Amino acid sequence: MASESTNYQCPSCGGHLHFEARTNSLECDFCGSRFCPEDVETYYTRKHGNVAAETPHAAEASIDPNTAVETERVEAGEDPIQAYLKRSRWDDEDARSMRAYNCSSCGAQLMVDQVTAIKQCPYCGNETIVPGRLSDALRPDYLIPFRKTKEDAIAALREYYHDKKLLPKNFSDENHLNEIQGVYVPFWLYSTTADADAKFSMTNVITWSDKKNLYTKTDHYAAERTGSIDFARVPVDGSTRMPDAHMDSIEPYDYSEMVPFSLGYLPGFMADRYDQNAEECKARAEERMEKSMQDALSRTVEGYATVSLDGCSSSVIWNDIRYALLPVWMLHTRWNERDFLFAMNGQTGKMIGDLPISRKRLAMRFLAVFAPIAVATFAVLRFVL
Repeated sequence: MASESTNYQCPSCGGHLHFEARTNSLECDFCGSRFCPEDVETYYTRKHGNVAAETPHAAEASIDPNTAVETERVEAGEDPIQAYLKRSRWDDEDARSMRAYNCSSCGAQLMVDQVTAIKQCPYCGNETIVPGRLSDALRPDYLIPFRKTKEDAIAALREYYHDKKLLPKNFSDENHLNEIQGVYVPFWLYSTTADADAKFSMTNVITWSDKKNLYTKTDHYAAERTGSIDFARVPVDGSTRMPDAHMDSIEPYDYSEMVPFSLGYLPGFMADRYDQNAEECKARAEERMEKSMQDALSRTVEGYATVSLDGCSSSVIWNDIRYALLPVWMLHTRWNERDFLFAMNGQTGKMIGDLPISRKRLAMRFLAVFAPIAVATFAVLRFVL
């Protein structure tokens, strides 16, 4: 049975639409019309459902910062992960509008709309990307659109490495810069209530002296603290291919710009499929919450010279879980059999990068700095001797 696909053509002229980060709208390549992504998706959903659909008006689209993205608590006794699995599924129309590609090197499954091409894997740089089956049954709840453009990412990378004298030439090559790709990285967002009990050891030190001796008196104290904190949407990325340190470094994201997921935001970008489910990522969410609890309780112990945490026990009540796609600009390169990954927050521009070192440039730099010193030293010794 033939399947039907939605290519998100311009409702005005039929041209191809792409998402424009600067205006937060779908823009036509031919007539320049701009449309709100949700309006275009609704238009095509109704059209393919044989329902009368009003053509969306071309307009400057914008996200309402007050968009309601509220945490919904599950019913008492219900597991929030199972509750999420029951309510979040791709519908047939959305599934037909997506294509999947598999990286034969690192195993990434990348999802794109029907017209976006993938030249190489953003995680490992592999150019052998083969069509695959869309196996992700879970539809994202939310998405934060790209605010930073590819040009912004290229400019940020130039700024990042412009004074790095030991950077290999192929990393800064102009053609290489054009390989930067926009990827929506999968995240699980956990909302919980956490309780913690912590024990602390503290000291105060007093010193004084007389004509003969210096005296030191150390007083030791102990304290216990108990607290409860509600956490809303603690993020944990669900992709093993994205290094946790990279994602931690480019956070945080501004959740006020989070919108309900719409396929209208995908043209021109790719979306990574999670390979760690919500259950597998819970432990890392707990670690992040426990660290926050410890820091919060530690700040209540004041007035001492030293404060050390002796132990902390915590318990978590899982209230809600959501699946979101967050924007990242990525560039992968390989140097001397090592992989290097550059990542920039596609919303805020905050960035992190693994920078390789050229051994040839390092040797030349060494010679340029130390060779004249060695020659001068040799000349002085020869003259003295």
